[in-house]
Amino acid sequence: MKLKLSIVAIFFCLMAVLGVIALEDQQESIAVPVDGAFSIQGKSASNSQAVYELINKICAEKGVTVYKPVVNKIGQLNYLDMSQPNNKKRYLKTSVIGMYYTSGRLSSTDFDSLKNLDLQIFYKKLPWFLAGFTQFDGSLRIILTISLYMILFVCLLVSESRRLKERVIWRSLGKPIIRFISDCCLPLGVYLCLILGLEVVYIYFRGGGMYTYSSQTFLAILLTNLFIFQVIEMLILFLAYLMIKLEQPVEIIKNKLKGGSLFLIWLGMIAALIFVSGKVLKETSSTQQRLKEQLVNLKPWHQVKTWQKLEPIGIDPIAQEGEVTDYRASEKIYSEILATVRDKAFLYLDDSGAYVPEGAIDGGFTAELKRDGVSQPEVNRRLVYINQIGVNLENTVNQTVYQAVKGKVATICLPERYQKAQDSVLNTVLREQFIATSVNKEDIAVQVIPNGQKLFYFNESGENQKPLNMISRLASRASDTDVVLVVLDLKLLSEEKNWDFATNVVNNGLFSPEAVGEIAALSHKSDFAINPVTPYQAVVLKIQSLKHQLDLANVLQNMIFAILFISVYQYAMTLMSMKQSEFVKRIILGRSKLMMLTVSLSSLFLVVVASVSLTVAMTGRLELLYLIIVLALITGIASIKSCLQMSRRYTEILKGDVA
Repeated sequence: MKLKLSIVAIFFCLMAVLGVIALEDQQESIAVPVDGAFSIQGKSASNSQAVYELINKICAEKGVTVYKPVVNKIGQLNYLDMSQPNNKKRYLKTSVIGMYYTSGRLSSTDFDSLKNLDLQIFYKKLPWFLAGFTQFDGSLRIILTISLYMILFVCLLVSESRRLKERVIWRSLGKPIIRFISDCCLPLGVYLCLILGLEVVYIYFRGGGMYTYSSQTFLAILLTNLFIFQVIEMLILFLAYLMIKLEQPVEIIKNKLKGGSLFLIWLGMIAALIFVSGKVLKETSSTQQRLKEQLVNLKPWHQVKTWQKLEPIGIDPIAQEGEVTDYRASEKIYSEILATVRDKAFLYLDDSGAYVPEGAIDGGFTAELKRDGVSQPEVNRRLVYINQIGVNLENTVNQTVYQAVKGKVATICLPERYQKAQDSVLNTVLREQFIATSVNKEDIAVQVIPNGQKLFYFNESGENQKPLNMISRLASRASDTDVVLVVLDLKLLSEEKNWDFATNVVNNGLFSPEAVGEIAALSHKSDFAINPVTPYQAVVLKIQSLKHQLDLANVLQNMIFAILFISVYQYAMTLMSMKQSEFVKRIILGRSKLMMLTVSLSSLFLVVVASVSLTVAMTGRLELLYLIIVLALITGIASIKSCLQMSRRYTEILKGDVA
């Protein structure tokens, strides 16, 4: 029993560590402990100071800490604790519109006093209870987690097989085979103590408090593990009960168990271990390749690691039922933002929509494009719009030669391979960017550039996905070569373009800290808010997650091989031990030892060869064929050792004095 409790304690702690790593790999960095968030939108008759005082009053009554994100002049995002008097001057200068993060218990009804001021409040408690399966997220991580559970199953089954005689004796004495206290309550008590201890340690060192999102998420992971561990234990107890029912009790007590059911389960575990080792090897190799590609794609991000996307709040009006929504105020704000940052460093990328994506229904769209002069819409799959500062950034990170023609509202950089599609591309640009404006073909320059020029999309995923996203190529690719690049001069463009373009730039652009600072200053005057997000953090977080999974996969691969080798060795030794009396009798009769060993271990050989062959066929990892040789050597060593032990004790074995 001590062995079993030790095994479950070790594996429970191991799964908790895996959960912590998964949790930290998936949480974007918020430098404060939070477990909820709310946003304020709309216009209030009360001034900002009165609204802030009301927020502080609500939080003081409920014992909740509220953090307000505030962007400073250089574009840095700070989280101000509104309960601290020294932060009051800073947040009073900002609009009440925007996001707030909370630490503590709140409900939607607690915001009724704010709603009475004609403000729209949207409160959300972070769903920590759904995070119990975080450790199963990702193709490699799910294999790692399942593999560890399988190794736990193997260890518990071996531990339980050592107690079969004890359970048979209980049965002979009229006691139940499964004992409720020792088999169910005691392990459950150990789990609960481990959950309590691990949760306290996590809260103290990493969680930042009992009610923070991360602490509650870790608790969800522990409770999920508790449920899975209990299921595995119930399954092990059921198998033990089944083996006792299938085997002869006398044989078990005399250590002469024929073990048909036990060996079948054992062979099944060996086959499963071989298959899992192949899957882990395949996923590890593919992850290594993907990681190398993503590390290459990460390099250009170093140039913009402090740049941010805006996520503006409070600009777009909230539609009221039965009322006509007035967009004029929001149009003005978007145009003001674009005018504010057009001389600052920021990146704007957008792809063309003038083509029918693969798998989509045409619906006459291609015919419409051709009527507008877009004779080769398939070229538009690789057509991308960019601002002038963005071109300078691309030339820096890719060593390319994209150049804008001075005085032209747009410059088309056309690779040589698409030279024949020049008129089609020109008509596409006029159709998508300059419809209902005074811009004509003479205002747009066309440059033919060498083939092979690269364009980096600054996509947070950092990988080239297959298949491509039907809606946007930029959303599924890290980079491309031979892109038809259209450079827009925003200084000339801003007078011609409507507010839709300004909205697109504000919502999709990547802005330097200087530009974010200017927009933050404008937000204080125009009563809106921005919630800057640094995409580089998500990229680094993904790379970190892959590295952690890769390290764990390498450790787990070695663990699986070790367990597999030990399982095969113990299988051969146990089988020989149980058949030693039969072997000795046949040896005395002159039978061949090699033939007897081959026949006895034939099931093992067949399972190993079949499992390895099937795994190689499914994973394509030919190096797994070496497993057959290694496992054959291990089986041979176990057989030789058993034969040597039998040769020294023939008499004792025949008399039945050796178990």
